[in-house]
Amino acid sequence: MLALWMAGCTSVGMHTRERFAHDYGPPMQLRVCVLHTDDVTPQRIDTLIAAVNKEFRSYGIDVVVPWARPWQRAGFTHERLFDDIVRREVEAPCDRLVAFVDRNAGDALWGLVMPEVLGMVDDPTHTRGYVVATRVSLNQVFTSPAKATVHEFYHLLGCPHAESMDACYTRIVALKNARLADADFVPGIDEDGAFLRTRESANRVMREVLAGP
Repeated sequence: MLALWMAGCTSVGMHTRERFAHDYGPPMQLRVCVLHTDDVTPQRIDTLIAAVNKEFRSYGIDVVVPWARPWQRAGFTHERLFDDIVRREVEAPCDRLVAFVDRNAGDALWGLVMPEVLGMVDDPTHTRGYVVATRVSLNQVFTSPAKATVHEFYHLLGCPHAESMDACYTRIVALKNARLADADFVPGIDEDGAFLRTRESANRVMREVLAGP
């Protein structure tokens, strides 16, 4: 079931000249509330958010963290981790909810013999996700925690996997334009690309998905 609505770490595409051909409009804050395991320090969170803000500067998007709360891994596998995150409500004043996960010896062994997932974002709302925030495996030599964080935060904006980021730039423009002037929420995005303009609608869609048919 989870495999139907998880966007894992492959590629959102390569940057092109189209990045500078769009008008991204006025500045916008994206408030990302953070859950973190014990080994992910506040300094580590700040470093990863700084990497995202450096990447998002040209879009006029500033990621801020209203709160960061301690959190324990719900299980060993990425499915168990993700299931715990998506079952949590996105609460005010959060626009998105992201867990920063540490690594352990079991993860290192897993990475030697099995494909490793370094982050995920939900497909039904694009409002919840997690990122592997510390290094332990050989895979992270090629995809650092900072790169994985930037990748997953693009998914939080609704950007799809693609060869180029042209569709992503268009999605970012549309997302910023879709934000209601008097709304205290940056819209989520459903599986069909429609915007979920309120926090309540994003939470309702996720509850319906979890409840099943």
